[in-house]
Amino acid sequence: QIRRLNRGESVSFAPNVSFRNAERIAIGSGSHIGEHSVLWAGETAGRISLGEKCLLGPHVTITASNYGIASGEFVMDQPKVEEDIIIGRDVWLGANTVVLAGVTIGDGAVVAAGAVVTRDVPADSVVGGVPAKVIGHRGNHLGQVV
Repeated sequence: QIRRLNRGESVSFAPNVSFRNAERIAIGSGSHIGEHSVLWAGETAGRISLGEKCLLGPHVTITASNYGIASGEFVMDQPKVEEDIIIGRDVWLGANTVVLAGVTIGDGAVVAAGAVVTRDVPADSVVGGVPAKVIGHRGNHLGQVV
């Protein structure tokens, strides 16, 4: 589905990255997507947008579609909930990060390895954990977390 992607200049990604419903995925110029990452937009809605110069580590999963979980009905038979994911400029998603439908990640944010992002992330913040929570902010010098 690579031909169906909307991507800026100098976008790079590993040869084993998986795209689903790529016509609803936009990747900003200069971004890189690491090995074995998965970007799945929704089947009818649920777009994924990555800003300029985003860095995704290996095994990152971004899915703009989730199944319902009402009891009494098989999960796979329930209607999907599809919501846009917006990832700002200069965002770093560490290895094994998961970003779920409906999330916005602000410009300059850093998501620690292994985090599961279920809610919006403020710009220039550092988040980590399951579910991800703010654990710091990008430093003003040498890129240190303070």
